[in-house]
Amino acid sequence: MELERDKHYGQWTGAQIMGFLAETLIPVRLGLTTKNGPLIVPVWFEYSSHRLHLCSPDNSLLVDALRANPEVSFDVSTNDLPYAGIRGRGIASCTVAHDNRVLEKLITRYVGHTDNALADMLLNRASDEALVEIEPTWITSWDFSGRMRGIESVRARVPEAPM
Repeated sequence: MELERDKHYGQWTGAQIMGFLAETLIPVRLGLTTKNGPLIVPVWFEYSSHRLHLCSPDNSLLVDALRANPEVSFDVSTNDLPYAGIRGRGIASCTVAHDNRVLEKLITRYVGHTDNALADMLLNRASDEALVEIEPTWITSWDFSGRMRGIESVRARVPEAPM
């Protein structure tokens, strides 16, 4: 599904949604069906070419489930006031990565660099990475900034609260 820049999808235009997905560092929350029932999985992503791109080990529960049933739901939304974000449905495809370029790009996007223990562990796993591409089939947005104007954020009120 190619978003039209000036068309509204809920509160935001296609251009605003694309900007939010390009700039946000909130993981996408994927809803999928496994052989044992529904599951929600947060995953680092990148949005480009009108698709969500992510990585997971080729032998992971996530990849196995997506190969068995590629229909997903997804949510990328703020974790603090004012709440805003997007949600939708899509179709996932999984292919084996022949290198770690996409994983390196995701690590850099979310962590800032690949010179750390987490990056070493992710980049040196024994299993191959799968590239997961999600093509949205429906998407909408919401933004509660107006109705939450003047309300202090949770982070400001309770700095020690997990976010």
